[in-house]
Amino acid sequence: MHEKLLAKRYAKAAFDLAVEMNIMEQVKTDMILVLDTCNKSKDLKLLLKSPVIHTAKKLLIIDKIFEDHVEKLTRKFLDLIIKQKRESYIMEIARQFIELYKEYKNITTTYLRTPVKISDDIRKKVISLMEEHTQGEIELITEIDKDLIGGFVLDFDDKQFDASLQSRINKLRKEFEVNYYFRDY
Repeated sequence: MHEKLLAKRYAKAAFDLAVEMNIMEQVKTDMILVLDTCNKSKDLKLLLKSPVIHTAKKLLIIDKIFEDHVEKLTRKFLDLIIKQKRESYIMEIARQFIELYKEYKNITTTYLRTPVKISDDIRKKVISLMEEHTQGEIELITEIDKDLIGGFVLDFDDKQFDASLQSRINKLRKEFEVNYYFRDY
């Protein structure tokens, strides 16, 4: 919990500054790049978490990786995080920044699990229905889950709509486990 709170504070500061400077879109793109780069490089993650590697060396490496690819504000922000010895939180800070951006733009991330790949027509219908429901923009992430047998499971915000055959089978199984008939002899 401490990590998430700390990351949110740093992300909020960067977000407010990006909004003030009118470069929010670019900084959001930079944060996605930082997060993707860290996720793809195990060595970079280890470098950021290592207490043995000196701060100056970490600054140099991060500057070399991102110097031509990110906004000046993002580079200075990454430098500040490293100088404050918070580099192990960079990934979480980037995640929190992206979440703040989505809140600001009223974008809801929705996860749709189905047993087979959905068509573009169904994708558009789901997005349209969710946009009506949330009164905002929808980012739909689809996943194929062979365990569902049929139907779908839709997750958004802290809600879940489970219309899968597997859940219906499980409900029926529970109903048959309950025995309402008792003999009195």
